[in-house]
Amino acid sequence: MTKIEILSHDIGKEKSVLRVGATEDGKVKSSGGFTFTETSFADTTVKTMLPGGIETPVENRRNGNVRKMFDYMHDYAANEGVAVSLLHPFSFTYYEQFGYKKVADHLILRFPTRMIDFVPRRCSFVPYDETKLSDVLEIYRAFSKGRNLLPKRIDNSQYVREGRQTYVYYDNGNPTAYVTFTQTKTLYINNYINTLLTVNEMAYKSAKGLREIFSFLRMFEGELDETELRDCSLCSEVDLVLKHYVHTDYKRLPDLAARVINTERLLDANTYPEKEGEFTVRITDAMPTVAGVYNVCYGGKDHRIQRLGDSADAQLTLSATAFVRIIYGYDPVDAKNAEYIEGVEIHSPCDDFFRAFPKRPCGAFEHF
Repeated sequence: MTKIEILSHDIGKEKSVLRVGATEDGKVKSSGGFTFTETSFADTTVKTMLPGGIETPVENRRNGNVRKMFDYMHDYAANEGVAVSLLHPFSFTYYEQFGYKKVADHLILRFPTRMIDFVPRRCSFVPYDETKLSDVLEIYRAFSKGRNLLPKRIDNSQYVREGRQTYVYYDNGNPTAYVTFTQTKTLYINNYINTLLTVNEMAYKSAKGLREIFSFLRMFEGELDETELRDCSLCSEVDLVLKHYVHTDYKRLPDLAARVINTERLLDANTYPEKEGEFTVRITDAMPTVAGVYNVCYGGKDHRIQRLGDSADAQLTLSATAFVRIIYGYDPVDAKNAEYIEGVEIHSPCDDFFRAFPKRPCGAFEHF
């Protein structure tokens, strides 16, 4: 008989990692890692589970072991106060059967470096070293507000990596922006070809900070022919700064899926509009911490959430997968187009619900 067991548990300062396995007669049939940390949501962070490295040898597949493991870990996460679970799926349809729905894309922009001619060439940045850790973390935290899914950071692991360089910009002494990048080029006979500047990560606290990043990137003009910006789904302001759109290639790849673990925690963590509003929504799901009827009143800088009885009337009914896609702001959704999303039923006017969850940048700079 298959059992789900915790094979190991590593507890760190800001995150813990469980290795979990589906075992039978002492042999591991399937296994996976489950990291517990915090990720950004609206203007705050929520406790999050990050599944990864799910493995099942081919001879053990199609026995329901992964489903049992996820059912076990979803319940475990709910008991630990987790609000949401996020993963990078190999198949979005496969993980949708476990309640996960796409909430982020990976957007890559690529253009000739000479097309950064809308800003002056200027290097106002300084190389990163460990004495600047608190400064880059301050920039990262400020950048994370209003951008969903970014994991909490506490150390140098993303800024000191082989092959990458990080530079920091200070505006009158205040840490304002940073950029992490790699350079690649191929030596052919006596000349370099296929020269590319890849921006792996950039974060900024202001429009000036973003423009200074472009001024810094322009310093590579003449050395590196092409510039590629990764994870631009998080940096929606980039499209407002660019000028030469015809020369820019846009490549969008499906990236992250989310599963609600606790509806009330996510509703409570949201940043609501100042204008008063109220809605009642029914969420359908197998997990008791997700399913239910919830009434939310908001206005000013306050809000109130009440869980109603299961027979209470609701303005709209959402499956857990539809709910997570909407509240993370993956799409610009309103009452007119919401029913195009599978799992949405609108029973009466509910504009206040959709107003509470506007489109927001979603993504993560690194693979979990």
